[in-house]
Amino acid sequence: MAFVFYDTETTGTHLHFDQILQFAAILTTDDLVEVERFEIRSRLLPHVVASPGAMNVTGVSVAQLHDPAYPSHYEMANRIHQKLTAWEPAQFIGHNSIEFDEVLLRSAFYKSLLPAYLTNTNGNSRLDSLKMLRLASIYEPGAIHFPQNANGQPSFKLDQLAPANGFNHANAHEAMSDVEATIFMCRKLREDAPETWSRFMRFSNKNAVLDFCDSEDVFGLTEFYFGKPYTYLLHRIGANPEDANEIIAFDLSNDPDEFAGYSDDDLQIQIGRSPKAVRRFRANALPGLVERDDAHPNSRAKETDFDEIEDRARRLSQNDALKARLTAAYLASKTEYDPSPHVEENLYADFPSDADKQRMLEFHDADWGDRYAIACQFEDSRYRELGERIILADAPDSLPQNRRRYWRQHVADRLLGTGPACEALTLTSAIQQADDLLANLQGEQEALLRAHRDHLVAQLQELQMQAA
Repeated sequence: MAFVFYDTETTGTHLHFDQILQFAAILTTDDLVEVERFEIRSRLLPHVVASPGAMNVTGVSVAQLHDPAYPSHYEMANRIHQKLTAWEPAQFIGHNSIEFDEVLLRSAFYKSLLPAYLTNTNGNSRLDSLKMLRLASIYEPGAIHFPQNANGQPSFKLDQLAPANGFNHANAHEAMSDVEATIFMCRKLREDAPETWSRFMRFSNKNAVLDFCDSEDVFGLTEFYFGKPYTYLLHRIGANPEDANEIIAFDLSNDPDEFAGYSDDDLQIQIGRSPKAVRRFRANALPGLVERDDAHPNSRAKETDFDEIEDRARRLSQNDALKARLTAAYLASKTEYDPSPHVEENLYADFPSDADKQRMLEFHDADWGDRYAIACQFEDSRYRELGERIILADAPDSLPQNRRRYWRQHVADRLLGTGPACEALTLTSAIQQADDLLANLQGEQEALLRAHRDHLVAQLQELQMQAA
């Protein structure tokens, strides 16, 4: 299967309120030989404030944020979706992509009324070079050179890791350069850490993960917290009935018999305590699974011999009632969150109906003058709102006057922070961020960031005058 390596540069780090400014991708063969590349930038959305810190890192100027030669966010998302669809089926890889870039990509598609789950549907699957490199650092030590960070721990940052292994990363934080660096590190993994590469090729398929966890009485799961690896020896006890990809497993550093005597209420309390006796992970999110005999010796079960671990797994496997109670207690202990009042944060609230999917296609095919009427027909209020916001950004005169006034007020409230509370960056906060950074900058960096600050101040003053 082909691989698609990709990277994004964004206005900031908030997964739902920030936006992609630059996207780059390279299609390769299954031997990691380049076939084609694609790159695109976009203009800033009217309701988004670009973080001065992010602009300082990426070097994006004020002029680039508003360059009319660049496509709009909606146009960019459509062109990305078209290109990636033309390249499928493929395995999609980025560095820290599952936790960051892919969420930004899904969010961009969602906000543009496009199918959001492109990277893991239609025969596609996902990989993440950060996850692979982390496991290689402990399961195939010495295969990859990991520079140390300020805390004396291995650094997994691409702009440090790739040069330490021989890649010329002079243009770090340019999306295409980061894609090239990711391919370089994956070639290193495949050649110098083949067991790690093979393991992740296998577990990039969620069905392989599900089969492995079902067939193994004891298996290892390695995860990283604050840069440190932790390995758990687990036994699968169930799954989330609302999401079959969410596997629920018991940590065999605990004796399951000790949980059997608890009432349901006490069992829920015990499940909620740390360290957690019950853990969950997603089969389709590239979990760090290893066979029991290969599990890293930092496992929480290290003080317990493997005979006892296997005995605990055997006893648990024969006690369906306890497994069901443990699973139910875990699910009951999960915090329930109300839907967000902000449409950006409701990407995962539900899937679109077939009727709304058809309306999305009609929306994309229609002229701007006809799109408002189509947006009004969406069954799901999220898509009605997103449709109007697309029109506001790209063809505001196509909105009825009252709706145009409404959305322009919404934009002003978001930028000023006078609307419903949210985590989106405001103009005032961005100016303060710029001031903090400017105290330690000079030369070209200072000039670039001062231009951003001046633009933010002018924008703030204009909105305050309009509100007065």
